[in-house]
Amino acid sequence: MSHDAPREWHVASLVVRHHREAIPALAGAVAAAPGLELALQEDTCSVLVQETDGTLGLMDSIDLLQALPGVITVNLVYHHVERQEPHGDVPASDPQESHG
Repeated sequence: MSHDAPREWHVASLVVRHHREAIPALAGAVAAAPGLELALQEDTCSVLVQETDGTLGLMDSIDLLQALPGVITVNLVYHHVERQEPHGDVPASDPQESHG
């Protein structure tokens, strides 16, 4: 990949259906996977949020979760991609948003 190529930022939400006994393994996987966070957890269902710089990172997390003992399904519910220009190359005509 060229240094001048725009980068991507991906944010996704995943719903994981699992057996109650899978919660410790799920917590370990979330802690080990970069950009993966637990948003909500119940006995047999968890909602995760993934931030990554490409589709490959998202797919790696999905594969990791699906391989856990006690996980029944992993469903991608939301996926958003933004292209980011290399540092210092933001066109003056592009509005910048600030949240918070």
